[in-house]
Amino acid sequence: MKKTILKAMGTSSIFALTLFPAGPAFAQSEDTAADAAESGVIVVTARKIEENLQDIPGAITAFNKEELNRRSISELEDIAMQTPGLVFEDFSNGGFGSPTIRGATQFSITGLEQNVSVFLDGVYLPRQYAFDVGSMNLERIEVVKGPQSALYGANAFAGAINYVSTNRSLTEVSASGEVEVSENGGFDISGKISVPLVHDVLSMRLALGHSEFDGDYANNHPDADLDLDPGTTGNLGGYDKSMVQVGASLKPVDAVTIDFDYYNFKTDSETRAQYRLSRGSGDFNCSNGGQFTNFGLQLYCGELPTTPVPGASGTEGFVIDPRTFGLDSESKIVRVNVAAELTDQISLNYMFGHSHGDVFSAGGSDRDALVPTVFAGQTGNAFTFNPVGDFNYDSHEIRLQYQGDSGIYAMIGGFIQNGEDLELGTGGLVPFRDLTPLTSIPDDATPFSAYTETEVRAIFGRIAVPLMDERLTIELEGRYTDERKDLADLSVNSPYVYKDNYFTPRASIDYKITEDNLIYASVARGVKSGGINSTNTDLTDEERFYSPDTNWTYEIGLKNTFMNGRATLNLAAFYIDWSNLQLQVSAAGASFFSANITQALGGATSKGIEVEGTFEPFDGLLLNAGLAYIDASYNEGVISSRITRSLLCGTETAPSDVCNYDGDIGGNDLQRTSKFQWNVGASYNTAISDDIDFFTRLDVAGQSKQYASEINVTEIEPRVLVNGRIGVRADNWSLSLWGKNLFDKVYVANAFFIATPFFTDYVPTLGNRRRLGATLTFDF
Repeated sequence: MKKTILKAMGTSSIFALTLFPAGPAFAQSEDTAADAAESGVIVVTARKIEENLQDIPGAITAFNKEELNRRSISELEDIAMQTPGLVFEDFSNGGFGSPTIRGATQFSITGLEQNVSVFLDGVYLPRQYAFDVGSMNLERIEVVKGPQSALYGANAFAGAINYVSTNRSLTEVSASGEVEVSENGGFDISGKISVPLVHDVLSMRLALGHSEFDGDYANNHPDADLDLDPGTTGNLGGYDKSMVQVGASLKPVDAVTIDFDYYNFKTDSETRAQYRLSRGSGDFNCSNGGQFTNFGLQLYCGELPTTPVPGASGTEGFVIDPRTFGLDSESKIVRVNVAAELTDQISLNYMFGHSHGDVFSAGGSDRDALVPTVFAGQTGNAFTFNPVGDFNYDSHEIRLQYQGDSGIYAMIGGFIQNGEDLELGTGGLVPFRDLTPLTSIPDDATPFSAYTETEVRAIFGRIAVPLMDERLTIELEGRYTDERKDLADLSVNSPYVYKDNYFTPRASIDYKITEDNLIYASVARGVKSGGINSTNTDLTDEERFYSPDTNWTYEIGLKNTFMNGRATLNLAAFYIDWSNLQLQVSAAGASFFSANITQALGGATSKGIEVEGTFEPFDGLLLNAGLAYIDASYNEGVISSRITRSLLCGTETAPSDVCNYDGDIGGNDLQRTSKFQWNVGASYNTAISDDIDFFTRLDVAGQSKQYASEINVTEIEPRVLVNGRIGVRADNWSLSLWGKNLFDKVYVANAFFIATPFFTDYVPTLGNRRRLGATLTFDF
């Protein structure tokens, strides 16, 4: 890491010294942000430049620092509940966090690439265990919907999530902090400070945060209170997280600004409250399938229960091996950004990004942790070690931008990324009821192991041409990408090389009916990278590699501001034509015992509408609402090979009465996505003295049912959650009492569906219970 930081500083210094400014400076970001905050305008950087949210021809939901605090947003799951069209699931351990935008959920959640890209201050976060950085010390979170592959690159297939950290001021001293306490051992403390060491030339900043929680569901294992480290102690779902950001800004000449940032995120989390329903234990209630290792009922139909079904020991409630833990992970990010104003109209921007992460997890996978598992003559507790591994990515991006007086905008850029990813994982038995913490993969286990090197080269650009006195604007974006992946499957020491190139365009047209009313239409192509099947099974060349996921998304929308800014109403309707959907299939000629592979053989369609609006009927009262309707389904003729192979839907001679024996899922809804999402909120502020205001906020959010798998027989129940906050504030401090899930809704948040010829399990994870707390904030 030290060498990376030195390399970044050296690269940026040389780059800055080669720049010769030829004109006065543009306005600084801090000035733009301050002006926007005062006027109530939301400024975002979703298209790599600062813009008014209402002027962008696309669907974007953004939360500034104040909204993050008022809405009690602390993780991506909270963001999803407040964002029409976004669903987020972190499953049992958080290592496979899966954001889904507009129903474009992916079949496998454990792959190297995801359907939604996540960025921190423009630096790509490549692995799911690094996605959820929380909200401590963030200035803004932006959710950009629809394919963003033209500007963001591959894997922004369905959209992107941008974390924007603390402001970077060269002129003002600022400091702020927050202390929060809550039920079940919840304690958060964070703060940040920015100091100009040389006015308008050099400033330093520091942000720190720590968050801990003891969990909210009891673990009824008799050894649960033995305080194993790492492990699950007492309640389930606890965590200990920390973050550090150190930064500096330098303005060596009027037209050049250099920003340097180092971020460190650490997470030590327990598993969430979860349990198993297993075919082998007779927990299922439908589908008279059957094959030579498992006869009888093959599936669970209906809503997954919120109360675990007792196992063979008869112990009620959750029974989790105390050696189980969710994640032990650390992520480090280095960012250097150099912005140069070459003339009044031309600017140059260079950004270097480095990201490193490592993770280890140990998940108990017994149906009942108090009953030993017997396999191949061995007895013990069953564990799964996944995710385990690390990544290192370096990227360089340079952009040349032109902003004409007539409103013409043009940008051209180049991008280089080199990445290394090591993925490990295995399952096996550990000594029964042993109390030795698990800190590495057991010596007698044979891990799956894959080491992937990725090289990406891309050129991209954007041009916007205003017409009709700048009321009509035509915009074109495009990106040409060339990528290479080298995979070493370490278990057989066989290297494979995957190469591909593709073009991802986006075009939009918008018309300002008035200065406050915009109508737009767009079409965009999204791509999620292809790759290499890392199984050591003998495969043909066609089976060893799989091609990219692709989609064309068509969107029309309206953005409206009324009553001199007191009301907004934004609408977007979209249609996604998804081809080459990556599915899990059986290799031709594979033995019964072979693992499935990925092939791009499917297709899907998603269509829907999103509505968001705010209304301030009088000073002090602000109302907001959002709604999404999404109809996402597999195309006709799509086959789920894992269903066919496992005989979960019977056979041709003895078909199931709930699903197709041949694995045909055509017309079924995509799993893990809701047809309806909605949220409403209200906040009220009023003065109670010359110096102190009273404020309160209430948020209600809900979503309809989801299907746990592609065969649409197992449901995750709909849910409605209520959050609230009440407090007082002065010029530089506030004190509030808050509650999340105020009515203590017990619900299944998500569920793994594991289907193999040998066993089929559902692993439901429950959402957080009611949590009450108090928060003190201060700034000066």
